[in-house]
Amino acid sequence: MTTVSTQYMASLMGLAVSQTQSQLATADTESSTGQYADLGLQLGDESGYELSLKNQTNFLQTLTSSNNIASTNLSATQAALTSISSGAQTTLQDLAEWTPENGSASTLQQLGATSLQSLISTTNTASNGQYIFGGINTGVAPMADYFASPTSSAQSAITQAFTTEFGVAPTDAGASSISSSDMQNFLSTTFANLYQGSFWTANWSSASSVNTSSEIAPGQTVDTSTNANQSGFQKLAEAYSMLSEFAGSSLSQSAQQAVVATASSLISSAQASLTQTQAVVGTAQSQITDANNSMSSQMTIMQTQIGNLDNINSYQVATEVSSLTTQLQTAYELTAQLQQLSLSKYLPVS
Repeated sequence: MTTVSTQYMASLMGLAVSQTQSQLATADTESSTGQYADLGLQLGDESGYELSLKNQTNFLQTLTSSNNIASTNLSATQAALTSISSGAQTTLQDLAEWTPENGSASTLQQLGATSLQSLISTTNTASNGQYIFGGINTGVAPMADYFASPTSSAQSAITQAFTTEFGVAPTDAGASSISSSDMQNFLSTTFANLYQGSFWTANWSSASSVNTSSEIAPGQTVDTSTNANQSGFQKLAEAYSMLSEFAGSSLSQSAQQAVVATASSLISSAQASLTQTQAVVGTAQSQITDANNSMSSQMTIMQTQIGNLDNINSYQVATEVSSLTTQLQTAYELTAQLQQLSLSKYLPVS
């Protein structure tokens, strides 16, 4: 007959208690965290798949975050373009209402100066520490201060061009003999050239003609900025500086009317250009919104898949915790009973 000692039974019961305690601790951890305590053991071969899902999710989240910054900058760009366009419309209306009989030349000069100052200020708008009209050159104000002291290179170039063309400065009394046709010819040739090519980049603009581009979704890259080298900015600068320099000069009324007519034409053309720029910016904004919505849906799907791999069945774990608790309590009771067993209780009293 096989006999089992009380000590051996108690040892086995102790081992069972230790195992049950370990299982219960694991189940409690899973119950509180909602995830498997040992993901590697649970997932096995699927660990690589989950890692891939997490990497993809992180990548999409990074793109979404950068898109949010780009979206903020584009919104600031739209607001600035709207402000510039609105200012141009106001100036255009003031010019339409001006005549030599009901308005002074100094009024026109002040209108041009004020409009130019506003254009420069708005063009040098920054968002998130970046100049929004600088193209890829986001660290430098894109438009030079025309009214800087000492005299800016742009202002000096205009005075020099006028003096070379007519032999007198705009403020000289001799400027009054300049005919309307001669003034018109100067404005449409020599003066206009000051706002093109190397003259523009040397005297007016520090912006790059290359816009910033961003990957807004996997495999999708778009321009996320514009720049002050667009024709709308050039034409407004040309029109406003024309008014600022020549409207209050010694020019005859007919020559000043040529200035007003030319400036008005430039402003109208600039507004059309600004509208096109706003449309391009608006398209980029829509593309970013669509990309974010698409990536949000993708991340939701992948996060659900990750959750299916990581997350425990809460009902099942709760049942396991209850069962293990009962087992542990039973084991404690049996251990206590074994410890109370003694052979002396069954020997006859001598």
